[in-house]
Amino acid sequence: MSLPTGATVVGIKCTDGVVVATDSLITWGSMVLSEKGVKAFKLTDTIVLASAGLTSDYQMLVNRLQAQIKLYEMNQGKEITVKALAKMVANTLYSRRMAPLFVQTVIVGLDSDGPQLFTLDMGGSLIPDEFTATGSGTATAYGVLENDFRADLTVKEAESIAVQAVKAGISRDVQSGGDIRVMTVSSSGVAERIVN
Repeated sequence: MSLPTGATVVGIKCTDGVVVATDSLITWGSMVLSEKGVKAFKLTDTIVLASAGLTSDYQMLVNRLQAQIKLYEMNQGKEITVKALAKMVANTLYSRRMAPLFVQTVIVGLDSDGPQLFTLDMGGSLIPDEFTATGSGTATAYGVLENDFRADLTVKEAESIAVQAVKAGISRDVQSGGDIRVMTVSSSGVAERIVN
């Protein structure tokens, strides 16, 4: 489905953590609304959500998830796992399938089951994977990911590949652009940096 918003979002699962990278351009059709958009969000100390799609929809989803995570952790008496959070997002998206949130979501994190990466579409399909790309720059980003991904990548190596994949998306997709936001999750927690 073609949306009037664009993005290039990539995620890579590594041996010692996970990496997600996004562009920062917010568009509506051929109109650039902002070059400083945020498309990746730290949800917990070990989980990051990144999203392509309608900005208001993924902002609302993140706000709702922050409340749901607190409720989950109070009720369960423990931190939420990556898979439980991914399932929570899948259930939310599926429940809205008749009036969907226009988002393509990537969830990455690290817990007792190790590094994990999930991709979700608007209908709530929950797909675990080794690497992924979403948004209007997907096809070009996948070219880099499929060429450079290895199962033994470290977070440091994967950061470089993620940046190159988003750069490829930016170079071929007019709705992707701006700075590149890179977020990593490792045993040290969540780290973030901006690449110009």
